[in-house]
Amino acid sequence: MVRHKPTKLTEGFINGLTVDGRTTCVVRDTKVTGLLVAVNKLSKTYKVQRDLWRGERGRRSLVKTVRVTLGTTDQLSLEAARLKAQEVIKQIMLGNDPNERQSKPKTEFWTVETLFEEYAIDLRKRDCAPRTIEATLELRDRYLANWKSIPLTELTRSMVRARHHEISEKRGKVVANQTMRALRAAYNLALRIIDDPDMLPDNPVKAVTFNKERRKNAVILPDDLSNWWEHIQTLQNPLRRAMHELGLYSGLRPGTLVSLRREWVKLDRRAISIPKMKSGRSFDLPLSEHMVEIVERALGLSEMLFPGAPWVFPSRATKDQPSRKKFRGQCIATQVWREKSIPSETGHILRHTYRTIAQRITLDKIEARLLLDHTVPGIDGVYIHEKALFDRLLVAQERMSAEISRLTQPDRERRGGRQEAEPAEWSNDAQFAQDLPGDTVLAHHPSQSIPIPECPIDR
Repeated sequence: MVRHKPTKLTEGFINGLTVDGRTTCVVRDTKVTGLLVAVNKLSKTYKVQRDLWRGERGRRSLVKTVRVTLGTTDQLSLEAARLKAQEVIKQIMLGNDPNERQSKPKTEFWTVETLFEEYAIDLRKRDCAPRTIEATLELRDRYLANWKSIPLTELTRSMVRARHHEISEKRGKVVANQTMRALRAAYNLALRIIDDPDMLPDNPVKAVTFNKERRKNAVILPDDLSNWWEHIQTLQNPLRRAMHELGLYSGLRPGTLVSLRREWVKLDRRAISIPKMKSGRSFDLPLSEHMVEIVERALGLSEMLFPGAPWVFPSRATKDQPSRKKFRGQCIATQVWREKSIPSETGHILRHTYRTIAQRITLDKIEARLLLDHTVPGIDGVYIHEKALFDRLLVAQERMSAEISRLTQPDRERRGGRQEAEPAEWSNDAQFAQDLPGDTVLAHHPSQSIPIPECPIDR
């Protein structure tokens, strides 16, 4: 190969390079650094050769040397070759390999819908709870539906700020923040996994000023628990009454409560063995004697109302959701844990109330944390193993149930007065009762001596 010094290429110089079938040479242009003319045995070709660097500014590393063919001297003039070379060099300087662009998906093909689908795949790989994944996709489908087909390269900061404001005004400040957090996390994932992150703009959610959220200091006060009990008994569905009662007596997170499966119930051990909690750990919920009665009642009712259902608290889908493989009328785990009639007295507030009662009776703080599947802080969290303390936790759970039962008694009974029996107070509407066996109790207070329904699971 004949070597030439870099020179300012001209049409006359290029025409003077001969193609004789034997000699090959390369001549580099000094006007556009990286442009060269390669002469081989058959033709003269314009090419670009530059080093490809990638990484954050100040920490960039050499990936490889890239050579791109622009065309022959018969196809391109020198001026056209220089213009085309400048475009290719610009892409290489941005960290992109032009030779890979045809074989790998382009960044502009990533839409908002693709973004969330990839994020959902990542959440599954991280073994996140199915409910978390469903909630994330629901935020996209409900609040970003008309953005699904928008390429990420067209998603601007002003658009994101405007949508956050719109959701805040129409749907609420909390859900607006939740939607933007989901979008931010998904976009950050895209910046990490795409081959050419420099082709994507910076995360547009950075421009959002999030709404201030105040922690709900919600709890049912001790003097109001008897009224809470009466309100729960007004619910028409006896299975939901049992669900809320177990929610208060157990302090379980609502999402875990409604997803309880029959196979997890171990009445012979007085426990519900949940394979995975929010913490990522398995958890054995200790059951007091009264909690065993609640679970038995719920199992009996679920078998009567939803024969063969695998959940303790099953329900039926009210609408079609093909993407989640749920269809109207299908038996599913209960999805709603707050009652429309008493939304402020159902749901996560019961967990707050449970923990507050534990503090009132001066329950050991470590035991209280373990009963709620909270992480024990400090070195105690390393050396204390809850499974070895299950017998102690059963005793603590009995104390909790006794106090909750005392607080949920009608006021006159708690004060020592005589409370006349009001059967309608504890059993509910005839719509359910007429279809159930005569000895089935739909609800009763632990202070009443009323038999519980037969449980279909062996103890």
